[in-house]
Formats: sequence, structure tokens, C-alpha cells
Amino acid sequence: MYAYNYLDVIQFFYDILQHYSWQGLSLVLLVVILFFVQLHYYAVAYNRIIRFRLLRERPKRRENPPISVIVALRGESERFLVDELPTLLSQEYSTYEVVVVYIGGDTDYYDELQRIRDNHSYMRLTKMGGNERLYISTKQALNVGIKSAQYDSLLFTTPGATPLSNEWVATMAKGFERGSVVIAPAIPHFERNNLATFIMRMIEHNMLRNAMARAVEGKPYYAPRSNYGFDRNLYERTRGYNHLRIDIGENDLYLQAIANAKRTSVVMSRHAITVEERIDMVSEWVEQMRYLGHARQYYPTAAKRFTSRELGSRALFFIAIITLIVAMPLEIKLGAVVLLLLRYALVLWSSHRTATKLGESEIAMRYWIYDLFGPMLEWMLWSKKSRNTPRIWK
Repeated sequence: MYAYNYLDVIQFFYDILQHYSWQGLSLVLLVVILFFVQLHYYAVAYNRIIRFRLLRERPKRRENPPISVIVALRGESERFLVDELPTLLSQEYSTYEVVVVYIGGDTDYYDELQRIRDNHSYMRLTKMGGNERLYISTKQALNVGIKSAQYDSLLFTTPGATPLSNEWVATMAKGFERGSVVIAPAIPHFERNNLATFIMRMIEHNMLRNAMARAVEGKPYYAPRSNYGFDRNLYERTRGYNHLRIDIGENDLYLQAIANAKRTSVVMSRHAITVEERIDMVSEWVEQMRYLGHARQYYPTAAKRFTSRELGSRALFFIAIITLIVAMPLEIKLGAVVLLLLRYALVLWSSHRTATKLGESEIAMRYWIYDLFGPMLEWMLWSKKSRNTPRIWK
């Protein structure tokens, strides 16, 4: 019986060669290879995020380090005064401070920040007056914030971002207990919930998923701007931020210079997540992504290959599957459909669990849209550069 089955397999591939030549057999093998590439990403690489436990992976080096939370505030944001700053000031942690660096010239707004500072002994406030002739970069403002901070464990966030929990500082402190570089997730929030905002969420989710998968593997290259930190002595040893001629890169280009497997703590708890407000308009979101994405050209080759290989293999898999279903005999069509369904079941299972771990939810019913069209949409996103070059540090 086994010999009979073996001969059937030989005859099956012989029939393919006879009717479709080597091109047909090559296409079948290509689909199988692409399936296993996708299997590696969703069953192995992304599954590391689900299995990762910081307390199990990293030994504790110190207890309850004091934390300085630093935020550079450019311009006047009423939301920052009403929602974001009070959330930062109401964190449940024994020893921490909030350092606000205000870049602007509105006297009334600065007076309101001073009033809040006067009512909170653990808040520090610094003012930097920028104008059209003298542009103050984010890195310059963060440098001032670091110098103003009294503690050595430095945690960074941004205006427009809010911790999901009042235990955010306490949870990030567990990272500082175990490493000198700390990375945690941030999720985008859109006011409207429609197809466009879902696609934008999923593109950002895929970027974060790739970054976190590499980070838990010990190869960090990116952290959200609103949720990362490092020790002051590491900052001083490396002489501060690199790539000083562009006003971006403090959360990725600089981390690539200082982060490694031994130093980096990846904090995955729900209490460590920050929520970043996003604009609902697609054009403005695309411009913001392209502006910040200017730093991608400086990423390590391995990081760029990791992200592009998943998108490329996904697109090729769908193209090859469609070709098999259209052009090949019934047995091949059925096999192609089975592989397609197996892959999607794996993708949906992995993506749902990973999204839950990273703070996203309710993606299952619509995820097929991003899964199918994501490679094309991300190619469209990154195929053009931002209309605005990142500001120069003068």
C-alpha cells in the first residue's frame, strides 16, 4: 500500500510536468516555501511576544528605582492640561517625578503649568522659547529635561499620549529593575471607528508587532515615542542622542545605538501600555507616518529585511495561490485552497493573541481585510517620502 501511494505521488508530479512543465512544478514549490515562511512569522516569531514574560526572562538588578518621567510639550495643548498631565501626576508609585519641558511663548499657558507645578511637589517645569528663526528640536528639549531630572531612570512620553493605567510608572519600573533600556507598547486611538481607521490601526499594529518580536528575541530596533526609557549613566556614556541633524529618531535611531539583548527590558503588561491620539483624516495620518518614517532609511539591514520579508512573502503567497487556483488541475486547486485556509486560521489565531497582548482588541472579524490588502497599502504608504523634511538642528 505504501509503495502504491508512493507511485501515485510520482505519477502525480509526472502529470504536472507533462501538462505544465517545470513552471507548474516550480509554482507549486514556491507556494509551499512561501507558506512555511509565513508559518515562521506567525507561529514562531510573533508567538515569542505571546510567550514572553519579563519577570521570568530577566533577573532583578535593583529594587524600586526612582523614576523621572520626561515630556517635551511643543505649543499649547488644552488636552495636555486637562487629561494627560493629571494622569501622569496621579500615578501610583512611591518615588517619581514628572518633568515638563514647555516649548512656546504663551504666557497664560505657562502660568497655568506653573500653577499645576506649585500644587505638585514632584513636578518640574522648564520653559524654552522657540521661534521661526531659532527652531528648538525635540532632542534639544529632551536634553534639557534630562538635565533637569533628579532621578537616573528616565522614562519618556509625548503630548497626545496617555497611560492606560495609573500603574504605568510602577510597571515600567519593573523594567528598570532588570535593565538599563526599557521598551513597552503604545497603541493608536482614533475618534471614529470605520474601515479607514481600522486599516491605519492595523498598519501601526504590524509595525509594533514586528518591533516587539525582534525586541523579545534580543534584537531591539524601535520603541514607541510615548513609551520608552533608559538610564542616565548610559545616556552620558554614549554622549547623548545621535543623528542630531534630524528632529526624529530619539526612540529608534538612538535606541539602536544603546539597546542590546543584555540591557533591554521589554515590558508587555497591560498596565505598561500608553494610548496615542491620532488624527482621523487619512491624508494627515499618512503625512505623519511618512515624516516619522524618514528614520527608517537608517535602520539596520536585518530589521528592514525582517519587516519587508513578511509583507513580501504574504503578497507573493496570495498571487501564487490565485495562479494555482486559476491555472492548475483540480487536485492542485484543492491543495491550494487547503493551504490558504490553514494559513489564514494560523494568522487569525496568532494575530488575535498578539494584538490582545499588545493592547489591541476586536480585530478578528475584519482582520482579513488588512491581511489581504496590507502589503499593497504599506507599499503605497512607504513608496513616497514626506512632503516635509525633518527639521534641522541648528
